[in-house]
Amino acid sequence: MSRRTFVPLPLGIAALACLSVACARPQAPELAALPAAPAAVSYQRDVQPVLDRRCVVCHGCYDAPCQLLLSSGTGLERGASKNGVYHSERLKEAQPTRLFVDAQTTAEWRRREFFSVLDAPDGADGLLAGMLALGLAHPFAADERLPASVPLDVSRTLTCPTASEFDEYAAKQPLGGMPYATAPLSDAELGVLSAWIAHGTRPPPSPPALPKRATAQLARWEAFLNGTTLKERITARYLYEHWAFAHLYFDDLPTGPFFQVVRSTTPPGTPIDVIASRRPYDDPGNARFWYRLRPIRTTIVHKTHIPYALSATKMQRLSSLFLESSWEPTRLPAYGDAEGSNPFVSFAQIPARSRYQFLLDDAQYFVMTFIRGPVCRGQVAVDVIEDHFFVAFLDPDHDPSVRYPDLLPETQQLLSLPGEHSSRLTLRGLSRQYQQQQQRYLDIREQYYDRMDAERRGPTLDFIWDGDGSNRNALLTVFRHFDNATVVRGFLGGFPETAWIIDFPIFERIYYDLVADFDVFGNLTHQVSTRLYMDQIRMQAENTFLAFLPVDRRDEIRASWYVGASKHGNYEVNRIRSTRHGTQIPYTKRDVTTELLQMILDRNSTVSGPADRLNRCAAPPCDRPGASQVERRTAQALQRLAGVRGRWVAELPEVAFLRVRTPEAHGPDAGYSLIHNRAHTNVASMFREAQRLAPDQDTVTVARGYVGSYPNFVFDVALGEIDAFVQALTSVDDRSSLETVVERWGIRRTSPRFWSTLDWLHADFRRDAPTRAGLFDINRYGDL
Repeated sequence: MSRRTFVPLPLGIAALACLSVACARPQAPELAALPAAPAAVSYQRDVQPVLDRRCVVCHGCYDAPCQLLLSSGTGLERGASKNGVYHSERLKEAQPTRLFVDAQTTAEWRRREFFSVLDAPDGADGLLAGMLALGLAHPFAADERLPASVPLDVSRTLTCPTASEFDEYAAKQPLGGMPYATAPLSDAELGVLSAWIAHGTRPPPSPPALPKRATAQLARWEAFLNGTTLKERITARYLYEHWAFAHLYFDDLPTGPFFQVVRSTTPPGTPIDVIASRRPYDDPGNARFWYRLRPIRTTIVHKTHIPYALSATKMQRLSSLFLESSWEPTRLPAYGDAEGSNPFVSFAQIPARSRYQFLLDDAQYFVMTFIRGPVCRGQVAVDVIEDHFFVAFLDPDHDPSVRYPDLLPETQQLLSLPGEHSSRLTLRGLSRQYQQQQQRYLDIREQYYDRMDAERRGPTLDFIWDGDGSNRNALLTVFRHFDNATVVRGFLGGFPETAWIIDFPIFERIYYDLVADFDVFGNLTHQVSTRLYMDQIRMQAENTFLAFLPVDRRDEIRASWYVGASKHGNYEVNRIRSTRHGTQIPYTKRDVTTELLQMILDRNSTVSGPADRLNRCAAPPCDRPGASQVERRTAQALQRLAGVRGRWVAELPEVAFLRVRTPEAHGPDAGYSLIHNRAHTNVASMFREAQRLAPDQDTVTVARGYVGSYPNFVFDVALGEIDAFVQALTSVDDRSSLETVVERWGIRRTSPRFWSTLDWLHADFRRDAPTRAGLFDINRYGDL
């Protein structure tokens, strides 16, 4: 390969998402050359910010093309791999490739088949430089749709060439350069990258020092987690297993630094030597280890950012729940699949009330771990849920597993999870075993419920946790966006078809099934068994909700959620078991589901939060108190989209962000989310989802701010055109008429405003939610 001079366009690093599309151009690759850069640049000050804005938005999670993670200098040095993390037909579990965990040096990553994108043999230019030059030589037409030969499906087959294979790749796939399938970088960004590559500066080997306020609090928390009494050690393990995927931060430093709790062979005050294990309950393999808070050294990406606040108040709360509560442990729990995978066995010594209250205190965080975190492509997991539903929780005083200390010990083996079998169980064996166990558990739980409600009067509203009067984690909303999902506090959107009420055994099992037990590198059996088990848990949460409805309506309503699935095995196993108990809640309307959800909302405005006037406006105008004239005008227009069914809804992408441009004198522009809620006849199967869609029942939820990690499209509308935009959108009846809307207000991938729009969205997100904000991922941004 001859040496060439290139100007790197970092954006295109996403081009390592290389397509296996045979573009018939057999001649030598046409590459663009730019003049040498004038001066050296700083990696931290100049280069990493460009990589963040233009490259990490595609290369920040497990599904980053070719496993090239550009969210840190370490990921850049590690390079790329031809082996993908996601392999739906994998028969054997794969070797984990977690950055900062499974290997610590570049040499170790080379032994794991990662190759450099910076260096090349014989002094030639590296792969990164070649990809950038290829993209520069073949730009896309501005504001036009992409050529058919440039697919965007995240499941497409990728070609991940090494530097020595680049010429052949470029000849076959001239449109596969960087930036991949987007508008080009600015001259300023190109200049920064060209200077960096020209001078050969490597990323700094160590992260910047922590602020003094953080180091003092870090020391206190590491001391708390490494107590020596048996009670402290069991408590620390319980916390570790539930915080393993958290981005911990100190509440007086709301924008970070963020930390991850790890197990280390070294004590506090010394460099961390992380113990790599597939799951947090795996045997650490050392006679002595310590829990440590390791600073997160990567750019914060929204998809993996699950913040959890630590404070003096939180430490006091944990001490009260675990260390000061009445229990006297006699042994440390065992590690490994047999016991460690079942929290009802390993943590049986901790009172159920303490464990459940710990989950309730930060319920949004725990539900968020189910559907976000490092698993970046979760269709197998999230296709087990509806696109939009509300979540509430059973009050501890009315949860049989909390009220009756004998229930969990009696059923703990029946509550085992697929993780105990790792990747070894056959699907047929799994289905049969867990159906039998769930049936026995539910029969026993029913007996305890009969004891709790001996008169068979049924529940009151007080059976639903009220957040102890002030905790907004009590009510949540979940949105599914095909292969990813979002959870927000409060009941957001129109009243959905289904809802869940979660008790302690359900809550803990969901966490272990989808988070602690789940191995993204596991085989097909493991992936499928996780989903099948979750199918049963979902039904149990739905049935708990149904127990609050009139007896004579429960079967009818449940059947409407499972059209065509009444013979499904899990449907029969998880039959409604509350039919002998009534309800003490008075109903006056035919739509008892909506009536119950409204009563839950009306109980406590502090817990419910602000009224959702955008989506539940029964009698306009429904202006927010104190809203500006601009906000009122925007909201009144967008209210016409909320909850409305029509052909136009089915044409919308999963999640579209909307930027409303306001006149300068009226304040900053405003950001909204348009969330497409796809209706299903049922979600009882992991196959043939397209056949179970009911597009005529689809709805849209409108939200102020940003819902979702993966925007599928962005609309940019001037305030003066907001009514015209809504009118045009609701008039869409096919893909062609949607294209008319896109051409007037849409921001296509090829738009000259594509990157500046994404920059504005990120800046607005940081202004609105500085702790929760992270970079969006554009791997699923569509070509409308």
